[in-house]
Amino acid sequence: MQHVGTRNSPSILSLLLIVIVIIVIIAYVMISLGTGDFLWWNPKFIENPSAVVVHCYGENININPGSFHFGALTKAVNNSLSGKKRWDSLSLSDETYQDYQSNPNMLTIEMFYPEPIRVHSNYKFFSNVDNIIIPLDGRHAEFNTVFGQNQGVPAGGSLHVESTQTIGEYLKNQEICPYQMSSN
Repeated sequence: MQHVGTRNSPSILSLLLIVIVIIVIIAYVMISLGTGDFLWWNPKFIENPSAVVVHCYGENININPGSFHFGALTKAVNNSLSGKKRWDSLSLSDETYQDYQSNPNMLTIEMFYPEPIRVHSNYKFFSNVDNIIIPLDGRHAEFNTVFGQNQGVPAGGSLHVESTQTIGEYLKNQEICPYQMSSN
């Protein structure tokens, strides 16, 4: 019990706790400002596209919204984009994008979103994309690359995820596209 005119003795432990909390808050805010994303630490990707197109070795296959395959492919893409990601300066050129859509040696999946989305990562790049292109077979596929576009303009750089294989396997197993996994 305190009496008027008495003071508690200073506590080093309380001071240390306050300093640690302040340092953590400052570090979080600095990283968030640097990445442009206050959820940079969240590895989950849970967006719902408005359209899915599979560019299957020169043939374009539209997956109808609301269909079982639409939901399953959305889940497979979301799982691939969840977890660790690495940013790279490799960007999508117009020529490569055209090849992805029509080349008989390439397989890609393209997800279109109704509004720009953010793939949470430790990098400021690759934000506000409304279109994600994932090569599964052909150019850049062996690096698990994910490209983005905003209104047809390529996002700066690309992300590299741990694996995109489950997407290709789903396409093959469901007989949507015969995932050949050839090397370039």
